[in-house]
Amino acid sequence: MPLLSSGPLPDGITRRDLVHGLGAACCLPSALAAGAVPAAAPGWQGQTDATLAASHAARDAPASRDGVVELDPETEDLVVVGAGLSGLAGAHWFRQHAGRPVRMLLLDPLQEPGGHAQRNEFVARDGTRLVGYGGSQSLDSPSLFSAATRTLLADLGIDLQRFPTELHDGGWAARHGLTQRALFFERERWGADVLVRHGAQASPADWLPDTPLSPATQAGLAALWGPPRDVLPGLRTRAARRSHLARITYRELLRAHWGVDEGVVRFLAGDTRGYFGVGVDATSALDAWAAGLPGFDGLDLGDGPDPRLSPSGRQMKAGSDSYVYHFPDGNAGVVRALLRSLVPASLPGQGMDALVDTPLDRGQLDRAGAPVRLRMGATALRVRHRGPPASAEWVEVDYVDAAGRRRRVRARQVLLACWHRVVARLTDELPAAQVRALDDQVKVPLVYATVLLSNWRAWQRAGVRSLSPVDGFWGDVSLDFPMRLGSQRPPESPDSPILLHLGKVVVPGNGQPARQQAAQGRAELMSWSFADVEARIHRLLSAALGPFGFDGARDIEAITLNRWAHGYAYEYMRPWDRFWPRGPLPCELARRGWGRVAIANSDAGAYAYAHGAIDQAARAVQALLPHARLPAGHPMPGPDPRQIGLA
Repeated sequence: MPLLSSGPLPDGITRRDLVHGLGAACCLPSALAAGAVPAAAPGWQGQTDATLAASHAARDAPASRDGVVELDPETEDLVVVGAGLSGLAGAHWFRQHAGRPVRMLLLDPLQEPGGHAQRNEFVARDGTRLVGYGGSQSLDSPSLFSAATRTLLADLGIDLQRFPTELHDGGWAARHGLTQRALFFERERWGADVLVRHGAQASPADWLPDTPLSPATQAGLAALWGPPRDVLPGLRTRAARRSHLARITYRELLRAHWGVDEGVVRFLAGDTRGYFGVGVDATSALDAWAAGLPGFDGLDLGDGPDPRLSPSGRQMKAGSDSYVYHFPDGNAGVVRALLRSLVPASLPGQGMDALVDTPLDRGQLDRAGAPVRLRMGATALRVRHRGPPASAEWVEVDYVDAAGRRRRVRARQVLLACWHRVVARLTDELPAAQVRALDDQVKVPLVYATVLLSNWRAWQRAGVRSLSPVDGFWGDVSLDFPMRLGSQRPPESPDSPILLHLGKVVVPGNGQPARQQAAQGRAELMSWSFADVEARIHRLLSAALGPFGFDGARDIEAITLNRWAHGYAYEYMRPWDRFWPRGPLPCELARRGWGRVAIANSDAGAYAYAHGAIDQAARAVQALLPHARLPAGHPMPGPDPRQIGLA
């Protein structure tokens, strides 16, 4: 999946290359270590308890939606519920294609616009200002973008060609000797803290003996990375082999067909989480093949895509773009471009550089009398037409504002750019079958950490810019992308401050269906304290880099934790979703508009990418404005089959 990935890559390396053969980390949830490390930030960011409180209260006690409400004095042409990428893109297109001046109000329970695309800002002790991402990370595989996404980005002044040629400093790591790859085995899981470094071209035989892996596990990994071997001799045709791989998980392939021990599974367990939202215990062997995991070279599977690949599997198989299409604040850069378009006074300036450096004037977002207003800290409670949906002229939206007041706004049309499970609980106007389809979306939970380091001397001494914890708590640990945009530059001195990013997909890795694992992971994530997760960061960095001079008390200046209990949109995948890809797909029924209401979000495409959210906004606004001619998006999960040879 797309919204969480490991960090910056060397020049020309694609996201698929990252997974292939690099021993990416796995991260099985385990008991949190106790720790009394003082918090370097006030608490969780993102989907905090406060931002979820009103919606959870309405979910748990539906009668609480009833009560006295204050009617907003204004009537709106469009109310948008959700100010993430899909909601903001929908507002942009609605205003652009309405054919007349319009008034719009956007409601969102978060404190900052952008949904998962959040920005983290820091000021170091030496006065350096650094900007990082707290959620949606990068624009992935732009060569596969639809006309709708390409048009929107161009309208916003985002020049994709600048990223690989001008903005990404591909030589930064080599220039500073950060060329080693590093695996870290933590004491609590492996009995000792062991950091294993090796060059990019080193063979497994060069570094496997340095690991704490058993001889059987080392032999199993060596076999997987060794000469091609046919482990499916009874399946004689390519079609039969692909069909079999779609029916089993990658773990089953490793254990039943390769005959490796459980240590190999542990080593590779997390290699699929960043893209598919589950580990190798629940990722199909076919998707693991698309991701470039080992064990397939002797199976004669061909090179072409397969329709049974998940949407992310299709994209990984077909995509060829380097993973460098990244703003310093991640896809919050796209959010800020949309804000500048919708409410120019909130973010004055021109060009991509100003998107990074110009402070957001939040006072302009909800200015009385403005044609477009964003009301943050506002949670929608109910959506209903004034009369039968087929003939009603108005829609009413009840919400709780940031001050806790119950309010009602009336609109000619409504765009629901919130999660599908929220949509299912906002209205009683939908048929039961559509409610069930909306409830099919169980989002994958995530947590991001951004750490402000006062220096990166230990990283340079170790010769690494990232760590891959093996079967550890964190999934990926990387120094920031070396981007040059606005005032943001990669540091040239190891004595200068830098940002470090850590990510984790919170699923148990217990072999259960993906939706169940997401629900279990969310419950676990919601039980964690800031202090416990912060302590894990200190423990990891001190254990891995302490021998190279790292001192957490001295080198860590601040930590921000972004909690996304409702993170990735769930993607359809084998072996769990037998209806994929032929259908009928739950998202097609779930996203059907009714009356004066349309639905747009990444859930509507079952595709957790920024460009997927944008495409769904184009589809929904086209439904609201049937006379308009919006650029064509791709409404189905994954890349357009015509682009990748599946049509």
